[in-house]
Amino acid sequence: MAKIILTADRAVFTDYHGADLFGFGLCLPYRLVPELVQYHILSPKVPTRGLRAKYAPYAICKVEASLIAAGFSRDDVVIVPPRMVAKAIDGDTEIVAIHVLDPKGLAPVTWTLKALAGGGKSCTELEFEKLMNVVRSLKEKYGFKVIVGGPGNWQLRGYEYKYGIDVLFDGEAELTFPIIVKKLLNGEEVPRYVKGEPTPLDKIPLIITPSRNGLVQITRGCPRKCHFCNPTMWHFRSFPLDIITEEIEFNLKNGIENISLVTEDVLLYGAHGLKLNSDAVKKLFKVVVDLARRWGAPDKIGFSHVSCASALVLKDVVKYITDIQGLSDVEPTFPQVGLESGSPRIVAKYFRGKAYPWKPEDWPSIVVEAAKLFNDSYWYPCFTYIIGFPDATPDDYIATTELIDRLKSEGFVGWTFPLLLIPMGGTIIEEEKMNFPSSCIAKLSQEAIDCMIAGCKLSAVNSKTLARRVIRIKNPLLSRIFSNLASHAIDALESWISGVERDPNIVDKVYTKVDIRSTRELTKAVLPVIVKKL
Repeated sequence: MAKIILTADRAVFTDYHGADLFGFGLCLPYRLVPELVQYHILSPKVPTRGLRAKYAPYAICKVEASLIAAGFSRDDVVIVPPRMVAKAIDGDTEIVAIHVLDPKGLAPVTWTLKALAGGGKSCTELEFEKLMNVVRSLKEKYGFKVIVGGPGNWQLRGYEYKYGIDVLFDGEAELTFPIIVKKLLNGEEVPRYVKGEPTPLDKIPLIITPSRNGLVQITRGCPRKCHFCNPTMWHFRSFPLDIITEEIEFNLKNGIENISLVTEDVLLYGAHGLKLNSDAVKKLFKVVVDLARRWGAPDKIGFSHVSCASALVLKDVVKYITDIQGLSDVEPTFPQVGLESGSPRIVAKYFRGKAYPWKPEDWPSIVVEAAKLFNDSYWYPCFTYIIGFPDATPDDYIATTELIDRLKSEGFVGWTFPLLLIPMGGTIIEEEKMNFPSSCIAKLSQEAIDCMIAGCKLSAVNSKTLARRVIRIKNPLLSRIFSNLASHAIDALESWISGVERDPNIVDKVYTKVDIRSTRELTKAVLPVIVKKL
């Protein structure tokens, strides 16, 4: 068997039925997610060839490629989905490396959904603990070393002994991770906590296992320096276009049908700091769309994030991206966009770079004008905003509520979703050691609660018209089931809104007791669809 096993828990190691957006469903407390929904709809099994996964999360693919580039053979390193871990590990195993995103349920979306729902262990935390129970048991038997790394590594500080973690790895893996592995294999001492050094672009190897849902990184880091975000702490750079296309083509050759660009802001591609590069972004999309069409793949290129200021600076590029892909109201795109706050004071203190080249006081108008541009271009964004800046005043929350009301009055189509601030590891705000407000909804100020409700109301209204566009699953039955579940989710959100408006304590009084983990409640939602189909 292999010396080095690479894996992740089930909430990470899945393709979400081709829709990464559905991964957010796993951020809910698991008591609110029936097992049938979690394991057969939200996180289906990844197929394998023997023990090897046919495709894997992009970060794990990069770690594998780095180990091979450092001199390990393909037989030494195996990417294994979590259900195969017990079969893959034996007396030959010396290293088990685990990629984590949200192992303790502390990522912003999870942290927020748990608070809104009255608490409880999230699906992400449940799946991590399931995997670690297996790994710890096997470690006692075989004595291998356990390395854990990835964006969620900060959540595990202080839990190393509990989970049998020998090394907690933070930062970029391409240079440092193979060195740590070699030291462990040689029996050398390695610190419990290791920080990976930034990797020059020419030292980042191409993936050799296809990436889940065709994810390919185009930029790394972010130059905007928002205090609450950890990617901004990494040195910003853009990957050369030939590297990007090689990885895309590798995926397409190996049966991956989609292309999705990983970035903190797609319009920052090719930028020098915050000086944007219109030609570079246009060339990127021209080359990638042409490549997709040449391979007979969908030419709707996914991308994760964009920012309002970038869009207003590069209006022509936003329209170009729409035109070259043929986006429409029937086939739009759904980027994530940080609205963060409507208060210029908060902008100036915590994310001034996000407004550049404009000033913090311009931020509300920047958001509104960008929203119009997005919608005119068939981009229906999810605007996230933050509840819980340490020194937020009632006036700050009122300013954000007023901005959401402006979006509504302008006919904005998309989502406005509140996120409770959590001081994530590796961020400026974590280093500042501030006092953060309670995550209990009832303990927030009335202005903060009103701000949350304003965004949720607009999201609920828009979800009714957007749900069918979001759910693009080829299987007709699955598509109808997802649509039915989405309808029930919107109803639940509206019920939550009306309940919290009446009494914020309803979360602790009522919602904390809800448990639909069994399939009975799911059957009520799905059975009418199945019967109609038959």
